[in-house]
Amino acid sequence: MSRFRAVAILGLIPLLSCAGPQHASATPTPSVPAPSPSPSLSAVPSPSPIPTQRVETSLPVALEESAAAVAGGNLFVIGGLDAAGNSLRTVWVFDGKAWRAGPRLPLGLDHTSAATFNDHVYIAGGHSFGTDSGRVFRLDGASWTELPRMHHPRGGHTLLSANSRLYVIGGNNAVVNVGPTEVYDPSSGVWSDLVSLPSPRNHVSGFVFGANVCAAGGRSPATARVDCFNFESSAWVRFPDLPRATSGAGAATLDNGTALILGGENAQETTISDQFARLPNPSSWAAAEAMLIPRHGFELAVFEGRAWACGGGALPGLHPVAACTSVA
Repeated sequence: MSRFRAVAILGLIPLLSCAGPQHASATPTPSVPAPSPSPSLSAVPSPSPIPTQRVETSLPVALEESAAAVAGGNLFVIGGLDAAGNSLRTVWVFDGKAWRAGPRLPLGLDHTSAATFNDHVYIAGGHSFGTDSGRVFRLDGASWTELPRMHHPRGGHTLLSANSRLYVIGGNNAVVNVGPTEVYDPSSGVWSDLVSLPSPRNHVSGFVFGANVCAAGGRSPATARVDCFNFESSAWVRFPDLPRATSGAGAATLDNGTALILGGENAQETTISDQFARLPNPSSWAAAEAMLIPRHGFELAVFEGRAWACGGGALPGLHPVAACTSVA
């Protein structure tokens, strides 16, 4: 989908010509026409501001419940569901100009989550054709390397990179919401359980804020709650609630430290939310304009200074789209 000078015109000063005999006492001094007025500076248009939201190049296919991350100067959209409910192995890579197919996943995954550590994409958990996965992979060039599995298979969670670790929060399996939070140390290859999420839920949206890894919203039912694990104190803290309850939304933190949340489903899971809110500081969320193309079931990833939302569902249930939008 697409991306979003001023000319100052100077007045011309007429040239004067002198003609005829020169008689100092008889020839009057000619009057000089006044120069044409130049337009005032205030009339010169200023450059258009960069739009807060804009439509970007669409994915090659429609999908929802996918993961997203950025590494090596590329945006990755990983796995998801198609309109028939198939768990996808596809990986789509955007270099800023065009999409291309990337290395396929070892298995189809939906409701998975991705994060970037040391400029490598990691993906953890998810559902695969109805089966809960605890498998973890790292993208190494043209192939995926399998890493030690999580202790608790889950989907609908968030994977976050912070403090030289990878944190997994929330999600569910076929039976119950998963309470334990897990942390992976890439240097040792070891997963460890942390204190459980105070309010276990799935379809959460994750973001990093300072020394906090946070899970916002989620269900069931949809909630406005925001819980953050502070990795300095190893304790949970409660952040301000979202302006509106939501599940399956996208969240991310911009380069300036502001957290964003976009879209999702409403508390009754009957309509798509157009929520767009910012968290510039830990005291309160600020509601912004409506999301440009409201959706649920996508992850936000910060690419070229903007948070990109690619794919997702335009209606509750399976209604995937190929749309991409970005916010700043």
